[in-house]
Amino acid sequence: MAKKLKHKPGRPKKGQTLTTRSQIFDSAWELIGEVGWNEFRLSQLAENLGIRTPSLYNHIQDLEDVRREMKRRSLQLLGDRLSLKLKNLNTGSERIFDFLYAYRSFAKSHPQFYPLTIESTEFDPELKPLGDRILAICMEVFRFPTLDETAVHKIRILRSVLHGFIVLEEAGGFGRKESIEESFKKITESLESGRLW
Repeated sequence: MAKKLKHKPGRPKKGQTLTTRSQIFDSAWELIGEVGWNEFRLSQLAENLGIRTPSLYNHIQDLEDVRREMKRRSLQLLGDRLSLKLKNLNTGSERIFDFLYAYRSFAKSHPQFYPLTIESTEFDPELKPLGDRILAICMEVFRFPTLDETAVHKIRILRSVLHGFIVLEEAGGFGRKESIEESFKKITESLESGRLW
């Protein structure tokens, strides 16, 4: 009687097939969200998909190919969330708070992918439209009529302040008893009044 083979990592499971590049990226998104970039390995991705690692290369180029797609998806998702928020923004001063809170909320809910969204897309023809979309939303919220030199400086200040707050909060850098939410509100109030510029 033939010996029954046990399933080994990397061997396709019975009835399981890998058909698309999109499936690989979907699985990578889930895996990176769970284990983080430092622990992410293509071998683990292949195991989760029930295939051998070399089979991945029938659909992807390398690890950088995965990272690039994760960046594209991250920018798309952030843009979608900000666009949806923009449609529901108040016409008054709270529009800035709502916008910044949505941005911060994305960073907190997707800590593994948020860092990909802060990299410049200016010199990448494929990703630039996604970056430009987020920029356009920001300009509309802050009512910058054109992307002139003044607007560029203001947006850089805005990004620096917001990113700094997000990174410090994520790292547990706000240890005192005073409300973190109150601090965030004061930042938005400063931006609304223009005193931060």
